Amino acid sequence: MTLTEAQIDRYSRQIIVPHIGGRGQERLLAARIMLVGDPRDIEAPLAYLVGAGVGSIFVRITGRQGGFAKKIAEAHELNPDVTVTVEPKAPIDLALLLIGSEAAKKVADEIANDRDARALVIARLDAPGKILVIPDTQSPPAVDAQFGTRSETADFIAMLATVESFKLIAGYAENPSRATIEFDGYATRVRVHP
Repeated sequence: MTLTEAQIDRYSRQIIVPHIGGRGQERLLAARIMLVGDPRDIEAPLAYLVGAGVGSIFVRITGRQGGFAKKIAEAHELNPDVTVTVEPKAPIDLALLLIGSEAAKKVADEIANDRDARALVIARLDAPGKILVIPDTQSPPAVDAQFGTRSETADFIAMLATVESFKLIAGYAENPSRATIEFDGYATRVRVHP
């Protein structure tokens, strides 16, 4: 896929970022991502992914959906290069699982063990918070423990998980490693796994 002049103009701020460039933007436009979580947790990440030009986004909403269908319809108006649907179509390049409730955890467990996603980013939005970055799903992790008390930094954690997803899809790191990002308030500690 070659970027058009309009796309180069639209994504110019991302294209100039070291390790992204035109090739990274092309990967984003060709990507297929599944976004899973409760409506309040996926609203901002969805807007970010649409604005970034992730080509196909499949949304799986847990909990009460409210008026979320309108948000999905508005996505195309925000970026005509992107398609957002509620019908997940396999295979997908990455599943971004935002666990903000027990219902979201249940769906995340199901998807984390499904081989249709090539990569996973799993964010626990309960205290103290944790993000698992899994660039390959050959041995998927269990989404441990019941959902606890929602973290005060849940929105921050969800957005950081979205950025980690963006980096994996764009090819930011040449050979990405599995990692766990742990939170203590807004402070983070990253553990890389071999």
